[in-house]
Amino acid sequence: MFAQLLSLKRSKWLSYFVTITFVLLGMSMLTAAQDERPWSINLGGGYTPLVGKISNRLDNGWNMKVGGEFNVTRHFSIGPRFSWNGLGVSRGVLNEAKVPGGDSHVWSLTADPRLRLAPFHHLNPYFVGSVGYYRRVLEFTQPTLESVLVVDPFFGVFQSFVPADQVLRRITRNSLGGGGGFGFDFGLGHRMSNARLYTEARYEYAGTGSIPTRMIPLTIGIRF
Repeated sequence: MFAQLLSLKRSKWLSYFVTITFVLLGMSMLTAAQDERPWSINLGGGYTPLVGKISNRLDNGWNMKVGGEFNVTRHFSIGPRFSWNGLGVSRGVLNEAKVPGGDSHVWSLTADPRLRLAPFHHLNPYFVGSVGYYRRVLEFTQPTLESVLVVDPFFGVFQSFVPADQVLRRITRNSLGGGGGFGFDFGLGHRMSNARLYTEARYEYAGTGSIPTRMIPLTIGIRF
């Protein structure tokens, strides 16, 4: 059985997200017996379509989000959120740059206020906003081979090569941004009295260069 130590970007960020997820889940389990808490944790992911001029340059992608919120009143809460949107690069842009491949992503750290409305049957609708820091990264790449360390119980430790992407050029744009949207959540039963499934859609804008970032992340997640 082989155990390869790889340093691929997407695997690295996914491992960070999974680690944060289990840490926050552990924290929530410690207080699961409480009926009312002054704070909650939310984890989610989904699809990220782009809108505006940026949709002609980059391809739609996916998102992962982790955050928390403090209940100021029964209907209003606010807290931090970290979001990662993995995007592609259009073939037209790659042809212009004369490169074989590319990758892009947008991450943000924001403060998110949430206004809960009156319940409708078993659903709890709400309005949500965000304001904070956005960073858009575009990388042009080409295929290459990367040296990795392989540990094998029979042959010992040796070096091997695996396919990887070599970054030819990286373009970053930073900006303040924000947005807003609508969503709803509902409880998952008495055994998980503090857990609620939620789904939401947001419009987000960041003035990242001459072509701003406009996207509408669609997210499904769980709130503890």
